Amino acid sequence: MEKTLIVEGMSCEHCEKRTEKELLKIDAVSDAKANADQGQVVVSLSKEVTDDKLAEAVSEAGYEYIKTV
Repeated sequence: MEKTLIVEGMSCEHCEKRTEKELLKIDAVSDAKANADQGQVVVSLSKEVTDDKLAEAVSEAGYEYIKTV
């Protein structure tokens, strides 16, 4: 299962890696690919994870979660 998160504040590769690292700390997240230019992160999940939990990880990375599409 995949979710695409819309995230504000990422501006470079370092931002992408930081966001991916925080999301990968969640057990059910098997992969995370951030794209600063598009302002999104595609997250691959092994089981359902709430949007709130994903938003919390984005916030921990220092960026603003907008929504899941």
